Amino acid sequence: MRLFLTVLAAWLLAGPLHAAETDPVDTGEVVGQVVSSHDTVTPGQDFHIALSTVLNEGWHTYWRNPGDSGEPVDFAVTAPDGVTFGDLIWPLPEPVMTGPIVNYGFEGEPLFALPVSVSADASPGDVLSFSGKAYYLVCREICIPESFDFALDVSVGDAPAVDARWQRNISKAIAAAPMPAQVQSSARLDGGRLVIDSLLNEPGVSNPYIFPIDPGTTLHSDAQSASVTDTGVSVSLSPGFALTDGLKAPIDYLLAYEKDGVYTGKYITAAPGPALIAGQTPAAPAAAGASNMTLITALISAFIGGLILNLMPCVFPIISIKALGFVNHAHGSARALRAQGWLYTAGVLATFAVLTAALLLLKAGGTQIGWGFQLQSPWLVGLLALLLFAIGLNLIGAFEFGSGLSNIGSQKNGAFWTGALAVIVATPCTAPFMAGAVGFALAQPAFVTILVFAGLAAGFALPVLALSYAPGLMAKLPKPGAWMERFKELLAFPMFAAAVWLVWVLSLQSGSLGLLKILAAMVALSFAIWLFARKALIAKGLGLAALALSVVLPLTVTTAPLSAAISEEAGYTVDDWSPEAVREYQAQGRAVFVDFTAAWCVTCKVNELGALSDKDVKAAFKDTNTVKLIGDWTNKNDVIAAELERYGRAGVPLYLYYGPGNNGENAAVLPQILTETMLISTLTTTVVK
Repeated sequence: MRLFLTVLAAWLLAGPLHAAETDPVDTGEVVGQVVSSHDTVTPGQDFHIALSTVLNEGWHTYWRNPGDSGEPVDFAVTAPDGVTFGDLIWPLPEPVMTGPIVNYGFEGEPLFALPVSVSADASPGDVLSFSGKAYYLVCREICIPESFDFALDVSVGDAPAVDARWQRNISKAIAAAPMPAQVQSSARLDGGRLVIDSLLNEPGVSNPYIFPIDPGTTLHSDAQSASVTDTGVSVSLSPGFALTDGLKAPIDYLLAYEKDGVYTGKYITAAPGPALIAGQTPAAPAAAGASNMTLITALISAFIGGLILNLMPCVFPIISIKALGFVNHAHGSARALRAQGWLYTAGVLATFAVLTAALLLLKAGGTQIGWGFQLQSPWLVGLLALLLFAIGLNLIGAFEFGSGLSNIGSQKNGAFWTGALAVIVATPCTAPFMAGAVGFALAQPAFVTILVFAGLAAGFALPVLALSYAPGLMAKLPKPGAWMERFKELLAFPMFAAAVWLVWVLSLQSGSLGLLKILAAMVALSFAIWLFARKALIAKGLGLAALALSVVLPLTVTTAPLSAAISEEAGYTVDDWSPEAVREYQAQGRAVFVDFTAAWCVTCKVNELGALSDKDVKAAFKDTNTVKLIGDWTNKNDVIAAELERYGRAGVPLYLYYGPGNNGENAAVLPQILTETMLISTLTTTVVK
């Protein structure tokens, strides 16, 4: 009996029943454990070790391509002598959506299996000692890096000894994991989209979704749309930065889909080539996050954005002039009032049509283009400043010349030109809802672009048109009288203010020489107006010459290099934006805030003078060691235009935030109208964006 107890005690002290597993480690939000399919293996045998993870409810870790943010699970194992490893077998991921951010990852109990081969030269009695570290970034509302070190011994014997529990769990995980498949597949760029065809030859497939292996292949947060046939699937995606110069190499991807109620997937390589799928039956778009946009949502967003655009500060001077036209006709016939509304609408629609045509022509020519593109031309900024200056002079009574631009808003023809001018001066502003719609439109075929811009134009014109059909409301306005002359003169000063602002924009675009030319043009215009008031024929001739000179001077303005932004502002770093700068500061482990702006962008300036200048926001930048990078799009810049397009935008402002742990390529997109509370919350919440 004593001998039995001694042997039993020695056996118990020698180790646990299942020696080939580590103790579970609770790192906070994940319980991790390294396990083996076998307690004992034989020489030349293949088996698996695995990282088993159990996540707290609502938390997730990341796939090999984490998507818009995050870091992949890392199962680093040191191989003992006489052992080789295969490739890690990743579980099938799912899209994990957080607001506009789309990640690829896992919830629940994902298990990561690693194939192991034992050398035939191993001897029974040997011990295979595995060691290493398991790391995972686990996220919910915040992200926490968690890890643990491990050591695992597997014995070599004359006969294998299977761990029944872990062998079953590992086999189940491997059976559910996607595996490489020899599937004929092609990829092509078509109308600004990346289209991937896969000849599965599996009837009954539904809900296909592509997970790109390379993070730069697609824009993860953009919608995927798919069509399915009995022979295969075709998926359309937004191309990423890696395809900026075209599709030049095969694309590796994971195609996930549903079949017979089971979610499964295959690793496939698509070679550049023509379409493979014909006779497609449309399938429902795969889920891709809150920022997805279809034609219907783009049209609705454009219409709402057009409505809101009327409230943006850049439109105020022109809308106030339109108010003058309503005052003139408020107590006249309803027919005349409605005519005012329709002429204004016609001016808006015609000008939007011209802008859309210009955008499409430039886009067809390969130019990176966006909303407000015309204000990147210094000569056009100069002409617009000169025009607003002339209108201001007209309003204060310096001159009169009929019913055109001089009497904008007060004559029938003037209503048309008011609408046209309102569109031109509106382009420095980007309203909420509008940016995503315009970005979507410029990435689509021409007819979609036209439809979306028509929706934007309709929203922009509607408030004035609706007022023209409200004679009862108009009748409440004071009757015309001497006060109207004072009101008209008062409206000159918003025009002068807008002209001054454009002169300032021109000074940034063209330097001191450009500033000198536009000021000289304003002097020449004033002199021409004075000469036109003289009766002598020679004076009128000189006036025409002075007027011509005032127009020619802005036309000769050229672009000058923008000054660098590198500085230390209020204790935190401010630098020029570039993709390299983002990567450099990310490599330092610092958070990065990117401000894509332009001198002519009124919305940008409102944010700069408001939320971004707030002392508490500046303190948050300093306290969190966040870098502020400025991408100045005042002058044409194709690199910035490409980055805007990458995030589905066609204009500024665009605000991006890379959290301190983000080593990925994509950032969180902040709203166009910033608030102090939003910025402080973004900067001080440790979330990988």
